[in-house]
Amino acid sequence: MKTMKEELIEKLTGIPPAELKIVVMPHFCIDSSVQYEDDYRSFIRKFNSVACRGGGNIIIKQSLLRGGKAANCVSALLSLGVRTYLITRTDDIGYKLLEYFFEGKNADLSYVSKDGKLASTTAIELRGINVMLSDPGSLSQFGPECLTDKEEKLIREADLVCVSDWGLNKRGTELAEYVFGIVKEEKKGKTFFDPGDPSPKEKNIEEEIERMVSRILSAGLVDIISVNDDELKRYGKKDNPGMAINHLRQVVRVDLHTESYATTFYKDKETGKMPAFNIQPKRLTGAGDAWNAGDIFGEIIGLSDDLRLVLANAVAAYYIQDPERKHPTRQDLMKFLAEAPFKSI
Repeated sequence: MKTMKEELIEKLTGIPPAELKIVVMPHFCIDSSVQYEDDYRSFIRKFNSVACRGGGNIIIKQSLLRGGKAANCVSALLSLGVRTYLITRTDDIGYKLLEYFFEGKNADLSYVSKDGKLASTTAIELRGINVMLSDPGSLSQFGPECLTDKEEKLIREADLVCVSDWGLNKRGTELAEYVFGIVKEEKKGKTFFDPGDPSPKEKNIEEEIERMVSRILSAGLVDIISVNDDELKRYGKKDNPGMAINHLRQVVRVDLHTESYATTFYKDKETGKMPAFNIQPKRLTGAGDAWNAGDIFGEIIGLSDDLRLVLANAVAAYYIQDPERKHPTRQDLMKFLAEAPFKSI
């Protein structure tokens, strides 16, 4: 009898060139990655020491990278051979950097507007956690009015449309409601929602979550919502993860990814816990975006829930352990699946 990994490798081997069309929006930013190899207490002590003496340098490894949930997810899907389009706004410098970051990926950037403001994030990666200092740029006000007729036509033609980073977008509810409404009107594509961390909503956070849930999730506009542990509790409006799942699963399929496992819940159906891979991570930032790409890929090629979740775990694990920060190709993924062990859960 074949193992799940053997079955998944066989499925990946037999996939013909993708004819499906995926659209992801709206966040692209420049990531300044700051990697500190100790824990946050050590970082705070060092920071305090420098601040108390009136300022100075902390020597630390840094790098400039492509960032943003949408752009990272598009990069991973392109690496997997999926025809994927990014809708976003940036400025001339951001566009040039996007061209550089997507070099060799056969990316179509004709849906990237250059009349906006460059977004940027400083991601401080500490042992076990990452803290992100974000300037959302044009994303902070990316509403339906930002979409051109050309982009709306693309959305209508898509087989799956993903809207991400609701938490950073003050017009996030309006954008998702409008975009997913177009998809549902066409009755062709699927809708995938990655709302991200809601914390930037700050003072009105509970009110904003309530508005989003009632206008988007409860309205039946979302087929799939992708969340981590903390996001599950926030959007499920429950402190207890089990209660949060039970609340959300009545209106949307919940794809939950954690450090140790992934699982899917929808109404009365649920998968088991599919284990993550036992690897040595070199970074944390971007893991969820890579996971979403694997989840979307598995969805559009029709994998079973179990295999789809294993695939998503593998795409994320490959990315966070790769020394060059590369997203895997299908060949990379098959080799990784053959060699990497599962975690014990």
